[in-house]
Amino acid sequence: MKSQQHIAPSIELNDLSVGYHKTGNKISVFGPVNAIISDYEMVGVIGRNGIGKSTLLRTIAGLQPSIKGDVKLNGISVNKIGLKELARTVSYVSTEPVHGFQIRVNELIELGRFPYSGWLGRLEETDRTAIGAAIELTGIAHLLHKSVNELSDGERQKVMIARALAQDTQFIILDEPTAFLDLPARYEILQILNNLSINNRKTILFSTHDLSIAMDIADKLWLMTGEEMFQGAPEDLLINKVFRKLFLNSPAEFDTGTLQFRFLREYKRNISIRGEKKLRSLTIKAMERIGYRMDEDSVLNIELTEVEQKPAWHLTDVNTDMKFSSLYDLATYLKKHL
Repeated sequence: MKSQQHIAPSIELNDLSVGYHKTGNKISVFGPVNAIISDYEMVGVIGRNGIGKSTLLRTIAGLQPSIKGDVKLNGISVNKIGLKELARTVSYVSTEPVHGFQIRVNELIELGRFPYSGWLGRLEETDRTAIGAAIELTGIAHLLHKSVNELSDGERQKVMIARALAQDTQFIILDEPTAFLDLPARYEILQILNNLSINNRKTILFSTHDLSIAMDIADKLWLMTGEEMFQGAPEDLLINKVFRKLFLNSPAEFDTGTLQFRFLREYKRNISIRGEKKLRSLTIKAMERIGYRMDEDSVLNIELTEVEQKPAWHLTDVNTDMKFSSLYDLATYLKKHL
C-alpha cells in the first residue's frame, strides 16, 4: 500500500491567535488555531456573528497583525512579505458594501492593477490583458460605463471580485461575499468563485452564513466555535456530527438529511403520510411546520392521490374524511380543527 504523498500547504496557520491591539494591550478574540489550505482549494469559514471570522480573514490577508502565532503564505511569514509583494500575492474583498463612490465600473476594476502600475502609473498591455480577463470571467462587460452607485448589490459584488481578479493574485480572500444578496445572486457569486478555483488555479478563502451553499461548493470548511476550529470536507464534518456545535442553545438545528436549517419544534400530534416520494417530502415539511410529527402507525392519515391529473390530499381518521387540492388548504384545516 502506497503512503499518501505530502502536499505542502499554500496557507498555513501556526498557533495563530487573532484580535486587536488597543492602547498597548493585545485583545484576543479567537485562537490559538492551526490550519492549512492547499493550492487551488476553496475553503469556507463558518461560525456565529462576533466569533472572529472577519478578524481571522484580515489577519491571513496581512491587513492586521496577529496577537500570537504566525500566518505563512507559500512557506513565508506574512510579516516578512513586503507590502508591494503582498498585494501581488493576496487580494481581499471586504464585507462592506461599496457606496458613495462617483467612479465608473471600469475605473474601479483598473485600480486592481495598482501593485504593478502604482496609483498613478499608466496601464500597459499586460494590465489591459488582466483587466479584460477579469471582466470576462465575471461577465460584467455590460456594466463597465455605469457608475458604481447605479449597481445592484449583486452587480457591485461581481465588480469587486473583478477588481480582485485584475490584481492577479494567487490567493483571493472574501469576507461574506454573498451578504446583502438574494438567493439566485448568492449562487451566481459562489459559482464564479468555484470556477476560479477549478479553472483558474486560484486559492479561495471566504466566510459565509450560507452553510447549505458552502457545503455544496467548498472543498473544505473551517467551522469556528467559541473554543476551537474544526476542519475538513463538509461530508467529514457531517459524519463527525460537528455541525451540532453551531446550534448549542439555539432555536434552530442543521438537518443533515436535507442539508438545510430548520427550527426546533414542539410536535402536538402524530400523522401518517403515504404516497409519491417527492410530494410526500413536501407534505411532511408542511405538516412539521404546523406541529405534526410523522408516525406510520397514526390513525390520522394523509393519502396522496390525483384528481384530474392534479395532486390531491385525502385526510382521514376516525371522524374525518376530507379531500384538499392544496397543501395550504390542508394545513389551514388542520390548524383550526384538529
